[in-house]
Amino acid sequence: MNGRVRLCLMFVALALGGCASCENDDVTPSFPADLVLSLDQAVDDMMREKNLPGVLVGVWVPDEGVYVRAKGLADLTTGSSRSLEHPFRIASITKTYTALTVLKLHDEQRLDIDDFLSEYTPDFPLADSIRIKHLLNMNSGITDFADESFLKAWYENPLLELTMEHEMRISADKKETFYPAGQKVVYSNINYVILGWIIRQVTGTTIQEAFRTHIFDPLSLENTFYPYNGALPGTCRGYSWNETTENFDDTTVLNPLIPNTGGGVISTLADLRRFARALYRGELLSEETHEKQLKAIPMDGGPQWIRYGLGIIEFGGFWGHNGTIFGFSSEMFYLPQKDATIVVNVNRLDVDDHSQSTDLFLLITRILFPDFVTW
Repeated sequence: MNGRVRLCLMFVALALGGCASCENDDVTPSFPADLVLSLDQAVDDMMREKNLPGVLVGVWVPDEGVYVRAKGLADLTTGSSRSLEHPFRIASITKTYTALTVLKLHDEQRLDIDDFLSEYTPDFPLADSIRIKHLLNMNSGITDFADESFLKAWYENPLLELTMEHEMRISADKKETFYPAGQKVVYSNINYVILGWIIRQVTGTTIQEAFRTHIFDPLSLENTFYPYNGALPGTCRGYSWNETTENFDDTTVLNPLIPNTGGGVISTLADLRRFARALYRGELLSEETHEKQLKAIPMDGGPQWIRYGLGIIEFGGFWGHNGTIFGFSSEMFYLPQKDATIVVNVNRLDVDDHSQSTDLFLLITRILFPDFVTW
């Protein structure tokens, strides 16, 4: 029996038995029964259509309703179900923590986002024309180290050893392809690797300690951390579809220091819920810095309604970030008009790096917030 058939059969069995965990953690009631049924059906249908091992969905809208679900499988080998408490890799949502730490250091006057990169890495190409705010805003002009060939090499060797310094050298060697800073917004992981380098220099501590001091402890994010080894706590596994074998590869274990401050953090549904709201509302920042954080610029080549701020995406009125890393795809967004938080995680991401969670986020928001979506 091939992997797709086996997964579909296991999903049907789980669907018949109900979701793994459906309890609400709020005094806010559930949405109306017919709306909940529509959401359940939509999630179930997409899981079958996209061959998703397991899914976590959390939507919280004060005074209107809560929808929290864990569906499908955490482990294809044991058949264990996904749980709301499972930690997972949040990939590029990590960038929001990195940016927020930098902005807090700015508020503490330990750095200035108008500082030039040359103050921290003077030998980096064009360092005297690239500012910290350009790195935050994804318009530094620096070419990424993580291209398609790199992703393939990492997939083949998930414990590949690579440091921040090495990644910076890879990008520096591509200096002939850089474009002038401030010219256009192009998503590039190297921006946030360099920001991590700056955080370490300014604080004199590890990234985990810097994140803990500036974000995790103030917001009581007890199950969010920056890892230094390849293990993922808990029993949830991450998977990538192998077109050759027509089965899933287990890609749970990987070196988190490759994505590092651009994508290494591990968190949970509950912690992301808390963080998404605090991030948009600027709970940890001065009013002036928070205003700068939300000055988002359209992405080059994309629609005007997708814009990048200082470590936060504006996605058609929803604010937050998403992320993909081998084995996991995630969405974390906040809709200010409804004070609503939406978090989605899927334990699948293939070598093509195409998100397995975005379509589910788009579908859920169309159902719940039809007056606020542009898709």
